[in-house]
Amino acid sequence: MQFIKSRAAIAFVLGATTLFALPALAADNPSAAASASTKAKSPDPFTDKQLKQFVKAQANVQAVIKKWDDKVAKADDKKAAQKKENKAMVKAVKDSGLTPKQYNRIAQQAQKDPELTKRIQSFMTPQ
Repeated sequence: MQFIKSRAAIAFVLGATTLFALPALAADNPSAAASASTKAKSPDPFTDKQLKQFVKAQANVQAVIKKWDDKVAKADDKKAAQKKENKAMVKAVKDSGLTPKQYNRIAQQAQKDPELTKRIQSFMTPQ
């Protein structure tokens, strides 16, 4: 089972839309992190389909966060509530057709790549 360590922690603004990257999945391999940072410097390899899925996942993750904010704040057992919220975020991402790893890669790359950010924005509907 994939586990997300904590609530959406990395955020940045794309116009009026905030993107959240799910914190890195539990990974014990430091070379994987080094490999990911090397890949981040290459041109974005994401298809239009993946970016559309990302936009859908982003909206779903935002809805989960909105739903769970109050529940986590009021919970007697905050750890258990956060674990449920994390499971809901993972489900929201998977329901869009992406894995949490793919979702994180796109979000992290978009923070570094203005062209990718523009591509993502092109798939967003005005709110």
